[in-house]
Amino acid sequence: MAGVAGALTKIGDLKGGLLSLSELHAFTLRVDPANFKIISHNILVVLAIIFHADFTPEFHVAKNKFLTAVALALAEKYR
Repeated sequence: MAGVAGALTKIGDLKGGLLSLSELHAFTLRVDPANFKIISHNILVVLAIIFHADFTPEFHVAKNKFLTAVALALAEKYR
């Protein structure tokens, strides 16, 4: 989650900003890139449960778009 929070500060260049984290996941941890989509969905579910009153359709779309961009940036080293 610290990586996701750190991605907020690098939102202008996610691929460059998350390059070291992408390399860690690809080469050291050997995480299957399909798991990035799954964890993004799980984060959305937890946010909806915890912040149900504030979880508007607009918030859902914005968070989903951001987490999708983070997942794509993390999967960059797999290509």
